[in-house]
Amino acid sequence: MRSAEGRGRTLDEAVDAALIELGESRRNVDVKVLSEGSEETVVEVTVIEVESDVAAAPADGKGEMARTLVEGLLKHMGIRAQVTTRQGSEPMTLDISGRDLGALIGWRGETLRALQSVTNVMVGRHLGEGERIIVDVERYRQRREHTVREIALRAARQVKMTGDAITLDAMQPFERRAIHLALEGDPEVTSSSIGEEPERRVVVGLSKPAAE
Repeated sequence: MRSAEGRGRTLDEAVDAALIELGESRRNVDVKVLSEGSEETVVEVTVIEVESDVAAAPADGKGEMARTLVEGLLKHMGIRAQVTTRQGSEPMTLDISGRDLGALIGWRGETLRALQSVTNVMVGRHLGEGERIIVDVERYRQRREHTVREIALRAARQVKMTGDAITLDAMQPFERRAIHLALEGDPEVTSSSIGEEPERRVVVGLSKPAAE
């Protein structure tokens, strides 16, 4: 299990510091208070496993072709799982469900991202211009978007408190987009992306005062 130590003037600040380091949501961790004093609180935050159910949906056409392809890839990888096409999703989304699929997701979704890339390359000639396929495992993307939105709001609070910009860990495009959307309505902070893939990161900082 992954864990991180956080320090802050209050319990919430200490937990927030550890969550930003881990890149996780409060709902996905266990918090242990190591010490609590008048000037500083120290906590240990440990990531716990989160399970999610996936709803099955019928597949046809391109979705059936992609589903069959992914099933074949998983079989060659020695992974037993069910692949379904998410009904009404745009872009087309394949859901993979089963037991013990953490390895298929990988660190911050890197293995899942590679599987999605392979799927799009192999099915690419059958897709229309600009069309792509999303591959998801146990609704990981949905849970991750919720997590990074919480990270964004937490980072914004710290930026307002300290005045110092925060550079978050490298993230995938859909994660960076979720952060920008979470902060676009806050006039006190800004978010921008820096660096090149796959090390592209989001920087959260204070908004510059309007020129008088």
